Amino acid sequence: MSNLVTAAFVAAVIVQQLVHARDGAPPGDTLRPIEDAFEPSDRPLLEAFCAKLEGNTARQKNPHPKGSLAYAAWVCARLGGWTGYYGKPGPIVMLDGWQQFQAAKRGVGLLLSAFDNV
Repeated sequence: MSNLVTAAFVAAVIVQQLVHARDGAPPGDTLRPIEDAFEPSDRPLLEAFCAKLEGNTARQKNPHPKGSLAYAAWVCARLGGWTGYYGKPGPIVMLDGWQQFQAAKRGVGLLLSAFDNV
């Protein structure tokens, strides 16, 4: 039971980090690094998702620099179904997007391990 509670707590903290990072940093502050909530090896997959999810309009482009937590929050929000037009993504959208990302990460890991065995 304590393992389940700990896993839920970790997921909740990550989702809250994404929600707080979605707007970037206040003027004069620096952006939080992506490693605050993701592993360094997650960057290529986040960048691939970003390239796929960006649209043609300025509102559908990721305005944050690569390597920042705000960049990853934008990707998770888009994966969670946020369009970029109506309001800011909340914790439920961020959780959905984070879960989509984690599922894709597991899929890529399985695919790479299948090729390692060949």
